[in-house]
Amino acid sequence: MSEHAPDANADSNPPAPVTPPRGGDSPAAAPAATAATGLPALALASGLLALLAAAGALTGGYFIWHEVQRQGDWQADVVAQIDHRNQAMAQRLEAMQHRLDQALAEVEAGKREQQQALDRLAREQQALAAAFDHLRTRLGRRLEGWILAEAQYLLEIANQRLRLFHDLGTARAALEEADRRLQEADDPGLVPVREEIARELAALDAVNLPDLPGLSMKLAALAGQVAAWPLAGRETIPPAGPAGSSEASREPAPGGGWRAALARLWTALRELVRVRRTDRPVTPMLAPREEFFLRTNLQLQLDAARLALLREEPTLYRESLKRAAAWLERHFDARDPGVQAARRTIDALARIDPAPRLPDLSGSLRLLRDRLQALEATGEHSEKARP
Repeated sequence: MSEHAPDANADSNPPAPVTPPRGGDSPAAAPAATAATGLPALALASGLLALLAAAGALTGGYFIWHEVQRQGDWQADVVAQIDHRNQAMAQRLEAMQHRLDQALAEVEAGKREQQQALDRLAREQQALAAAFDHLRTRLGRRLEGWILAEAQYLLEIANQRLRLFHDLGTARAALEEADRRLQEADDPGLVPVREEIARELAALDAVNLPDLPGLSMKLAALAGQVAAWPLAGRETIPPAGPAGSSEASREPAPGGGWRAALARLWTALRELVRVRRTDRPVTPMLAPREEFFLRTNLQLQLDAARLALLREEPTLYRESLKRAAAWLERHFDARDPGVQAARRTIDALARIDPAPRLPDLSGSLRLLRDRLQALEATGEHSEKARP
């Protein structure tokens, strides 16, 4: 620092003008005067530098202190915010912990209720199992016994449907299902029952039940056509057909002479008189009132046959059709196409048996009941033999 001070002083204070020595001074006195003048200037420069250094230090210290204060305030604010957030987070965690504790308590309560329900169900199941065992002990039946009871019920259904309703389809299905049940039982003692069921199924296949609704509709249609059938002895003279036209074509064409007039007169007279040959005796014509009763009675006979058909009464059915056919032949024109078709229909209906003989399905049911009684007797003997 001592080396650079003169330079700084030299830069800040310009050198004084050198005055030439006077005439009486010596040259040796000039350097001494110069040295005496430079020492105070150097001290002044050093003092100024020290003063500037102190001011700079004070200013820097102030700025540093101010920055330290600002950083401290900022840190205090940050710490306060962190504390506030930590408190909010702690409160939130406490609330969540409280809710979690409540949920856990509810879950524990639900688990206890479920466990209680499971225990109750287990006790009920045990009670039911004990009751079932007691029931099986009292009835003395095994699993095969229940299967045989189902088969017996199916055979009873087959008999009822066939006897009461003539329902071949349901009876067949019940027999087949009963046979499957007996097959599941796997009991050699049931072989005769299954053989009887096979014979009954074959007998059902041989039955041909008539279509009663269709036959009833045919009889109703015949009764509706009675009013259109012509009676015997009331044939109308048909108009001249193609034969008359050919005969007229063979006659000479009418002209203007007396022969033409005579031909026209002959043709007119021939149209007035018609000669017919018949092998049947002449039937007297009925009065309108008698005709009405005849048609009504024929309709009633057809309706009676229809009712007997639906009620499956073959005797009344055939008698009604026989009476209707006799009246149709006696009182109606047999040459009419409608009457002929009606007669063919009545003959075909009379050949149908409305109530065919149905097979007896009680054999398999009787054999199965005998087998069940034998099994029950065996079970009772075994129960008595137990200590």
